[in-house]
Amino acid sequence: MDPIKRIGPPTPTGVRGTEYELTVPLSGTPSAEWRRTFQAPEEWKDPCHPSRITVKNRSLVFTSEERHVGLWIQLIDQWITAANQKVADSPESVTKLQAAQAEQDREQVRRLDEATERFKDF
Repeated sequence: MDPIKRIGPPTPTGVRGTEYELTVPLSGTPSAEWRRTFQAPEEWKDPCHPSRITVKNRSLVFTSEERHVGLWIQLIDQWITAANQKVADSPESVTKLQAAQAEQDREQVRRLDEATERFKDF
């Protein structure tokens, strides 16, 4: 999976009293593993916690007062980076990479064996 990135600023999609509903666009649709990791950060600051964020396809949706939007975005960027790192470091991801590498190695051996057979009479 390619790392998820925030690809734009927050866009207000609604307002209720002093709070805006904001949508933050992402570079891709996060996996279930990424979402779980994103939702459980090691660091957060009140009132900003990812449990208040909804992941919808390729975006994050949350509600905030205008004065907290900058803090939200700063923390969201940190949480995205942390989620990407944890997913990349997870044993499942490492296993997938190892399996892909093993398949590439097998394919190369197969092609070399075929070429050896074709070239043996030259």
